[in-house]
Amino acid sequence: MTKSRKNTAFLAASALIAILAVIFVLFSAKPAYAGTVKPSGKTGGYTDKTNIQRELDKHGSVTLVKGKTYYTDGPIHISSNKTINANGATIICRKTVMFNIPTKTGYKSIENFTLDGGTWKYYGSNGYSGSSIKIIHGKNIVIKNATIRHAHASGHTIELVACKNVKIIKCNIAPLGSSNSQTEEAIQLDVATHSTAYFLESKPFKTSLAKTLQNGATCKKVTIKNCTIVGNRGVVANYTRKEGGKYLGKLHSGVVLKNNKITGLKGEGVSLFNTKSATVKNNTIISRASGSGSAYTIGLHFACFGSNSKLKKGKITVTGNTVKGGRQAMQIYSHTSSKYGTVTIKNNKLYCKKGKNAALKVSSAQCLSLSRINNSYNGWNGK
Repeated sequence: MTKSRKNTAFLAASALIAILAVIFVLFSAKPAYAGTVKPSGKTGGYTDKTNIQRELDKHGSVTLVKGKTYYTDGPIHISSNKTINANGATIICRKTVMFNIPTKTGYKSIENFTLDGGTWKYYGSNGYSGSSIKIIHGKNIVIKNATIRHAHASGHTIELVACKNVKIIKCNIAPLGSSNSQTEEAIQLDVATHSTAYFLESKPFKTSLAKTLQNGATCKKVTIKNCTIVGNRGVVANYTRKEGGKYLGKLHSGVVLKNNKITGLKGEGVSLFNTKSATVKNNTIISRASGSGSAYTIGLHFACFGSNSKLKKGKITVTGNTVKGGRQAMQIYSHTSSKYGTVTIKNNKLYCKKGKNAALKVSSAQCLSLSRINNSYNGWNGK
């Protein structure tokens, strides 16, 4: 073959390869920006909310444009296998930010949902009176990289009811407005009952399923790490005495708090009630509640209400934290004959308004095994 023929054949082959490569890319690659929504610029909120919901439902994910501002006039309805990518975007909300409508128990109402990023704000300065994000009977939930300034101090920023395998990571949460309530927390881990999940008995929820969904299910394997959290209370695993004490024996489990700064403005920094197992590591936890006579002034508060033999099968580990409170910096206490299992309190710095001798309250008689190792106990002036 002559040199010119060889060159011609080489060029033809190269051209064919290039064409095939283009065809492969066009027909095999997924669009990089499928589900991206551009802001409408309309502050009323209807258009952006509708567009976000449509793309989320259509593609399974929606991406908001970094540096842009969106407006919503109602909640985003979330469901299984969905992702909201909002890094760098700002979303101004007139009502609830988002929630799911549960139809199943067994942590199966919403599975594999992720919220990644975004600065989520209420349109007014005083905050929304209800919960900003509400997730019920779900599992495999991730909320990360989000800044949320939406709920009024009398509400919850994130409310989890009967949820399992949840991760809240690198979020910055604080309330708007002010309230004297000592019992409203920024992040609430709740048990599903009539008294705690009463909202299931009204629209937009499926009211016919309310009694089925109010089954006493608790939260399990919830990890909160690398967050800054401020609320009238910071983080609380909740319980209820109501309904004749029917659900007092229900226990949360697998709670992990790591590398957070958590502040309670009117109540505890962290309260883990009826919680069988928890790891609290390398956090700064503060109660700024006034006074030093009430349990609401405790920085880190564990308490058991109701009898449950399974409590003693759990493990509570508290290590490397700085905790500040009024009546105590930290308390672990059972209000019944039920005992905690293995309790380890190690390398913590505990500060108390009542003085260093009151900084830690825990009894070996209420734990099957109790270890207190290398903690420091200090007075605190509340500042």
